[in-house]
Amino acid sequence: MNSILEPDEIELAKIMSNLPEFSWLNSAEPSKIRHEINTKIANVLREYYFENTRMTGTKWTDKFKQANMSKDDGKAAISCARRLGIEIS
Repeated sequence: MNSILEPDEIELAKIMSNLPEFSWLNSAEPSKIRHEINTKIANVLREYYFENTRMTGTKWTDKFKQANMSKDDGKAAISCARRLGIEIS
């Protein structure tokens, strides 16, 4: 596996590191970042997407707001994930 992150992995980690749950991504090794993106971050973005499209709650939407993350940040994170091949919807 490539030890250098793809641009979309870097951007996604940068966006998501604004959340307290993922603040450690700023200093993590590429393999750990990649693993987190493919597991926990993918799940968070799915939940966030469903909250905003199907009105299924506001858990992650509220956490994004508390971290001063805009809807555009959420959309950018989802776009990066999709370009990485992660199924969101």
